[in-house]
This record gives sequence, structure tokens and C-alpha cells, in this order.
Amino acid sequence: MSRSFSWVRRPLQPIGLDLGRRFVRMVQVARHKGQITVTAAAQHEIAPGAYTSAELEEIHVQAVRTLLAGGQFAGREAVIALPWEQLQLRTVRIPPMPESDMADAVRFEATDRFGLDPEKAEVRFLPAGDVRQGNELRQEVIVLGAERSIIDGYINLLARMGLRPAAIDAAPCALFRGFERFLRRKEDQGDANVFIDMGYLGTRVAISRGSELIFVKSIPIGGQRFDELVAESLSLSPHEAVQIRRRLRNHHVAAATGQANGEGLESLMDENVRRIALDAIRPAIEQLSKEISLCVRYCSVTFRGPRADAITVVGGEAPNADILQMLSDQVNIPFHTGKPMRNIAYEIESDGADRRAGQPEWATALGLALKPVSTWDSARPRGTLAEVGA
Repeated sequence: MSRSFSWVRRPLQPIGLDLGRRFVRMVQVARHKGQITVTAAAQHEIAPGAYTSAELEEIHVQAVRTLLAGGQFAGREAVIALPWEQLQLRTVRIPPMPESDMADAVRFEATDRFGLDPEKAEVRFLPAGDVRQGNELRQEVIVLGAERSIIDGYINLLARMGLRPAAIDAAPCALFRGFERFLRRKEDQGDANVFIDMGYLGTRVAISRGSELIFVKSIPIGGQRFDELVAESLSLSPHEAVQIRRRLRNHHVAAATGQANGEGLESLMDENVRRIALDAIRPAIEQLSKEISLCVRYCSVTFRGPRADAITVVGGEAPNADILQMLSDQVNIPFHTGKPMRNIAYEIESDGADRRAGQPEWATALGLALKPVSTWDSARPRGTLAEVGA
């Protein structure tokens, strides 16, 4: 892969590593005078299949080794995220107190509600804001917990890949970080912003007030469920259903990027099959819409602020304009495809993705690559769930 050269020394961030069920994505960026530049990016597609945890882990290891061998990436420091499904997420309400005093109160609440042994778990928190509970003023706090054995497992996984952990992040924070940089103006601070990651295993919701996260939730409805419904409706094998839905995605990417005219799109996806596939996933979309509506309403009522005027969607399902339109109609808020790579320069000619489509599937990898970490102190403890929300 060819690349351009710069004679200005810029601090390189660690590699952001996003391990998914369908793709492995890696991205590295540099910062210089406020400009973010992608210096390396690569992805590996995982063949559809029902993999055990051990099989998927081995696929991830081999994929990362292959991508590293391509020679794009500088150094071997990496930031990885604990997946949503391996995090325990709760909101708790505690008496008003300085943030510096919250740790003990949150740890007590987490021990009680999560059932986590404080000696064997890591707990972090994000202050969400003041709320009224009856006649009392309380502070709502987002609590994230994970067993240390899970964290240690990811440290060992990185070692097998030939990488060193600069940080172990939390997936909700990585999702939001790629967009947080757009929300730092004073006029943005009162606005509600909803970000949705529609992935294979589920749909994840992150809501902010300005540049501060105030709500996160995981909903177990995603691409896997859509594939199952299409297979049932059309009497297809799981593999055939995956291929149909992949063609649907290509259909929408082609339409969004102007790669094909109307006649070309018809050859890419038969209109009848498209409609049947949409009808098949409609029950799941309706259920998902209700869950998203509840999330938006909860934040509006709890934090006494305006509702979001649009919802930004990233992840593998984000390019599907039909799904976004169905969600928009149900929730009564416009859904649009997110562009996490907006205003980012590229030092590479190609990264295996079509930038014209907005690259919504790169949101988590970018958020990991942008995480502020101090990676150069060899005495610093590695691999803790540290600096959550930074």
C-alpha cells in the first residue's frame, strides 16, 4: 500500500482494534495542531458461520497478525474495548457529592447491585447529571463493571496477537468518542444527541447532553436476528440469508455513493426479494423502535431537556436506508447514517473501505484510536479498565 510522507513529527496514537463477529478493524491516527490524520487502517472480513468462542478468538488472532504483517502500523501499542455483552451496565442514584468522593459510593452500589466481588472486579463510572427523585435531588451515575478475569483474558489475547495494551476501554465510550469532538461548542452543551450502533449481536444506544454521556443501553436485536428472520421467511439456509442481506447492504451503499443508476440497482437486488426481506425483519424493527423510543423518552423526562432532533446510526446496518426509514417512521425522529471519519485527513490512499459511504462501521475502531492514553511509561500498570470516558 502506498503512502505519502510528512517531514513534521507528529505524535502517533496507539492502534485502535475493533474485534467483531463479521470484521476485524484496525486504525491508527496522528494528531498535529488540532488535525487528526489516519496513518494506517485495515480490515479483515470474517466468513459467515457459527463459531465457538475459541474458534472466533483464533480467527481474531490470525487476522490481526496478518494485518500487522502488512507493515502499515507503527509500534505495537493498542487500545481494545470490552464488548457491550461483557460489561455490566447499570445506573445508580446517589446523594449529591463532589466527583472525587463518588468512587467509594459507586463501588458500594456496584457491589450490591452487580454482585461483583470488589477484589476480583474493576468498576468505573460516568456522572450523568442531577435528577429529581421525589422531593430529593440525586446524582445519576452510569456504572460499568467487569470481572478482572475478563480483562486479563483480553490482555493475554493482545499478547497472542503481538500487541501490547495501552488501555482497555469500554465499548460505549469508544462509540461516543468519535463524535464527541463535534460537540464541544458552548451552544452544543444543552443539546441531546443520540448515537446508535447497529451491529451483528445487538443495537447499542448512547445518549449525550452536549459532550457528556448521560445514558447507555444494549438492546439484543441486531444483524444476527435480521438474518434469522430472513432465513425463516424465505426458507433459506443461514448462509443464503446472509448473502441476501449482504446484497441488500451493497444495494444501499451503491445508491448512497452514486455507483449505480436505477437499472443497475435492480440487477444488484431484485425488488421483490428486497420487499420480502424487509417484511421479514419488520417485527424486529418494530420491537427495536419501541426500545429506542423508551431510551429517548427516559432521558428527556429524567434530565428535563429537549429531545434529540435526529439520531445518528453507525455499525454494519447503518448503510441500509430501508431500515433507517422504518425506524424513523416508528420513533418519529429522523435516523441518518453517521460519518465518524468526517473532518479527518488521510495519509493513505486506501484503507479497504469506501469513504463516500461515510464509513459508519469504523466508529468504534476510531473511538479506540482516539483514546487519550499515556503509553510510554513502562512502569504504568497495563490493561486496567482505565480512563473510562476520557
